[in-house]
Amino acid sequence: MNQSLPLVSIITPSFNQASFIKQTIDSILMQDYPHIELIVVDGGSKDGTVAILQQYSHLGERFRYVSEPDRGQSHAINKGLKMARGEIIGWLNSDDTYFPGAVTKAVAALLAHPDWGAVYGRGMHIDEHNKMKYPYVWVEFDRKKLFHFNLICQPTVFLRKQAFESVGGVDEEHDWCMDYDLWNRISLHYPIGWVPEFLANSRLYAACKSIVNELEPGFSEILKTSVKHFGTVSNEWLYHYTTHHYHKGAHWFLSKLKHYHAFGKGPQLVTSNRYADRWAPQHLRLSIQIPPTLPMQVLLMKGRSTMVELPLHFHVMANGALVHSFKVTQPHFDIAIPLHSRGPTCDVSIICNRQAMLSQPDGSSRSVSYHALEILPLSTEEYAFYQEFKKGPAHIQNWVNNRKPTPLHY
Repeated sequence: MNQSLPLVSIITPSFNQASFIKQTIDSILMQDYPHIELIVVDGGSKDGTVAILQQYSHLGERFRYVSEPDRGQSHAINKGLKMARGEIIGWLNSDDTYFPGAVTKAVAALLAHPDWGAVYGRGMHIDEHNKMKYPYVWVEFDRKKLFHFNLICQPTVFLRKQAFESVGGVDEEHDWCMDYDLWNRISLHYPIGWVPEFLANSRLYAACKSIVNELEPGFSEILKTSVKHFGTVSNEWLYHYTTHHYHKGAHWFLSKLKHYHAFGKGPQLVTSNRYADRWAPQHLRLSIQIPPTLPMQVLLMKGRSTMVELPLHFHVMANGALVHSFKVTQPHFDIAIPLHSRGPTCDVSIICNRQAMLSQPDGSSRSVSYHALEILPLSTEEYAFYQEFKKGPAHIQNWVNNRKPTPLHY
């Protein structure tokens, strides 16, 4: 090995990737950079991966692997980071590949810019047959742009080990957008540089993790990461998910947006006497906590009536005063109850005119009126999202595009 150049440690997390891992390894070993070690951290594969890894055992210090159960991809990367001896870290998943000369170009850029914590280049999406699909969107780094979307193609990235370790490695709470979270954390403390050349292929195919897990845990992790680093979520992320996954419905999206406070810490349901299986008693009682900056505009209730005769008549009381009445004539209902309150708390009673006795497995019975499937107190922005979503895909897309989020921590 050429000891005058920094050692580059390439970490490859792997689990049941026998179909691709040889191509990944060979793309690393065929690099023209003379000072590389490859560390494969396998999660205990049973598909022949280990037999492939054993074929490289003759390479000595250039190649190491472990194969044992782990806690997932993020844990595997952190295990590899602890094993790494190099000053520079590459992270190449076991179905991705490097372009020839990628390591040399990355190292040259980092040596020329000793203040950079990481460098990335262009990436190409390929399919399972190595056919080029399209290039990953590439722009020069800007932390403000990072709010809008993940502008860095992960396999093209090379990081200084000191920078990687100083931010605590990969966040193991993430299993889908751990890279996006990492770029956000590193860019708070170090400049991130770029080279305008293709460095890696990122493989996209029906069974790949990026596609299979895009909706969940993908959407939840994007919301969590965006709110953690910027206090809200970008229009670009919202547009992507509401466009490609509109079928999940308004309540699904609102539940996620509220859980992660994507539109701010709006009104929250604190307690209720709804049963654990979501049956509502005849007199449903709710306690709602309301921040003064994001008052409640509407109480959204999605329900189903299967045991009592329709129609159902409801009276709604807030803090002891009658505020609204409504009628349900269909077994499935989705009601937006006008309920304006600045809090800090609002005690709500929803009283139904009908009830039925529901038998229990232990022989007892309880009084129920309907299934309260979802109960969501909404702020002004949350209610606007709901209204436009219910009008159809074009309406929610237009609303998202015209939304004006105010990200923090630029």
